[in-house]
Amino acid sequence: MVSVANIVCKTAGVAGLSLVTYDAYAMAKHHAEVGSSEASADLFMKTVASERTNSSASYVSSAMQNKIADLRTSNPIIPIFGKVKGFVSGFLGTLGDNILPIVFSSLALASKGFTQKAGAWGLGIYGAYLVAKEGFGLGKTSPVDE
Repeated sequence: MVSVANIVCKTAGVAGLSLVTYDAYAMAKHHAEVGSSEASADLFMKTVASERTNSSASYVSSAMQNKIADLRTSNPIIPIFGKVKGFVSGFLGTLGDNILPIVFSSLALASKGFTQKAGAWGLGIYGAYLVAKEGFGLGKTSPVDE
C-alpha cells in the first residue's frame, strides 16, 4: 500500500529534478548563443588580422587573401562548434551549481523510508531558502547600499 507521504516525497523529487533540468537547459541555450557569437567573433578577428598583412605588394595576393577571408568568415562549422561547446558548458555548469537540489530530489525520488523523507524535507528547506534569498532578497546586500 502506498502512503500519502510516499506520494508527496516522490512528487517533490520529480518536481525538483524537473526544475533543475529545465534551468540547466535554459542556461545551456543561452550559453550556446554566446559561444556561437564568441567563436564567430574570434574567427573574424583572426581573419581580418591575417587579411591586413601581406608579405608583398601584389594585387593577386590581395585578391586571394580577400577570397579566402570571405570563405573563412562564411564558414558555418566554427559557429556550430562554438554553439555545441557553449551548450555543454552551460548545461554541465548549471548542473554543478544545482548539486544540492539534485541530491535532495534524487533521495526523495529513489530511496525509501527515512532517507526519502529527509530528501523531501531537504528539498523543501532548500526551496524555502531560495525563495527567501532570491525572491525576497533576505540576506543579500544591495549594490545600492554600498
